[in-house]
Amino acid sequence: MKFCTHFALWWLLMVTHFTFASTELLGNWEGVLDANGVKLPLVIHLEKKQDSYQGSLDSPAQGAFGMAMTELEIKGNELMFEIASIHVHYEGSYDAQEQTISGHFIQGSVFQLTFEKVNNTSTDRADTSDIQYILGQWGGTVEIPGNPLSLVLHVDEQEGQIVSSADSPDQGATGLKVDQISLERGVVTFTMQALDVEFTGHLSKDLQHIEGDFKQQGMVFKLNLTKGAQPKQVYQRPQEPKPPFAYAIEEVVIDNTEAGIQLAGTLTRPKDPTSIKATAVMITGSGPQDRDETVAQHKPFWVIADHLTKNGYAVLRMDDRGVGQSTGDFKAATSQDFATDISAAVDFLQQRADIPQGSIGLIGHSEGGMIAPMVATQRDDLAFLILLAAPGTDITELLAEQKYLIARTAATDNEALLKNKEQDLKLHQKMAEWSEDKDYTGKLTAYLKQLHTDETTTEAAVNSQVESELKFYDNPWFRYFIAFKPKVFLSQVNTPVLALNGAKDLQVPAAANLSAIDSTLKLANNKDVTIKSLPGLNHLFQLTESGSPAEYVQLTETFSPVALDAMTDWLNQRF
Repeated sequence: MKFCTHFALWWLLMVTHFTFASTELLGNWEGVLDANGVKLPLVIHLEKKQDSYQGSLDSPAQGAFGMAMTELEIKGNELMFEIASIHVHYEGSYDAQEQTISGHFIQGSVFQLTFEKVNNTSTDRADTSDIQYILGQWGGTVEIPGNPLSLVLHVDEQEGQIVSSADSPDQGATGLKVDQISLERGVVTFTMQALDVEFTGHLSKDLQHIEGDFKQQGMVFKLNLTKGAQPKQVYQRPQEPKPPFAYAIEEVVIDNTEAGIQLAGTLTRPKDPTSIKATAVMITGSGPQDRDETVAQHKPFWVIADHLTKNGYAVLRMDDRGVGQSTGDFKAATSQDFATDISAAVDFLQQRADIPQGSIGLIGHSEGGMIAPMVATQRDDLAFLILLAAPGTDITELLAEQKYLIARTAATDNEALLKNKEQDLKLHQKMAEWSEDKDYTGKLTAYLKQLHTDETTTEAAVNSQVESELKFYDNPWFRYFIAFKPKVFLSQVNTPVLALNGAKDLQVPAAANLSAIDSTLKLANNKDVTIKSLPGLNHLFQLTESGSPAEYVQLTETFSPVALDAMTDWLNQRF
């Protein structure tokens, strides 16, 4: 269920019918509508202007504000309002002790909805459109259940133009691009297209706070920003390597002449080149990643490189193209393009006199474990592959299962989740079918509109939902990725392979994917295959309780010593 977003703001407020209105009910109230698992924050405003009472409804996550109540009745502790434009009817009762209004929200279906009184002193809103008032630094926390993430917003004026960027300190990400930011009658909005982020909030009268909703890929979380410098959240990461180091560390630049880009990286190796047992090129997972594959202030690739180098191996890890000090356009690239970056890295190592030849291999995590076999099928000079949480099943199936397993950690209606999984699989199969079609965008748009349209959903709401999903689904990387079949490449790999996965991995489930990797490699007559499911570990190879990605930032372990030893033990048997 969605609201129509094409509404003006406060000038749309209408004089409504009223009877006796208790002053205790006047003010701002907020609640969260749970419509079959979709949580939608709502805010109602009840006020008196001259001799009449008026009301409006906001749906901040959808950019809809000031939706006028065409009927409003307050009789003692009972509240009723209607909004004709979106066919909403609400009836609720006020509890003076709890400061809540509890009742039923009706829009096609009936939903329980409770509003809580908002503290007027903190939410009195400014009515300015002068963007000068939001220049500076703002900080707050995106209230993701179980995994809150701090966010810092920078708003500056340069040569008469407003420019903005954001930092995610918990994830070690800085300078994230904000594509658009505005202030209109006290309403602050900004978008980050690369991350599919939309924010809408209200500037307080004292100009020091912005309270609003952070929307990403259809999910909505509270984000309240406060002006001024924000302390960076510090998490314990005891495994992160610290100097002094007993091995050589060199900053390198690799040319991918085929793509016309340069990849910046770090090569660690034993100080005596003659003692190097073998050399590994690290391959990051999906999304723009730095050379350490930094996530939630964890640096797993740095931990792996440190461990392997201490045990006699050289390790090359690189910033993805367009990330950190590497050049190129990440957003325009596919997994196939990333495979050429890794191949260029192998060529670079082969040209060095201090790197033993004939013993260069690849270590890939997640999507990187998908790219490693792609590179192995294009060249016959690799000595080994280590696949960490690598896909073995078709991506259409993997993504549907991934979404289902993660949702199950936070939801109880398994029957509904299974239906969603079935629907997701059908959608993924359609996208894979159309992936090379010239009219991919048109066919996908039509399918999504049909998927989201029902008798209670407005056309504008459907269009808004489809537009949001297209940002994720309609790009070169995803079109290639969704149609990917790992078995096509695994079936051609004769290089020695170690495949590891955490038994509690919810993103690339261990049982199905390790089994598929094992059976495919054996059908290819690969004589050196080792498959291991490591108990208690998640997708990042951390010891975990649930396996949920929400735990990543809270866990102090970056990469399990069990997994580190599994890699060195396997390598030592061969080198």
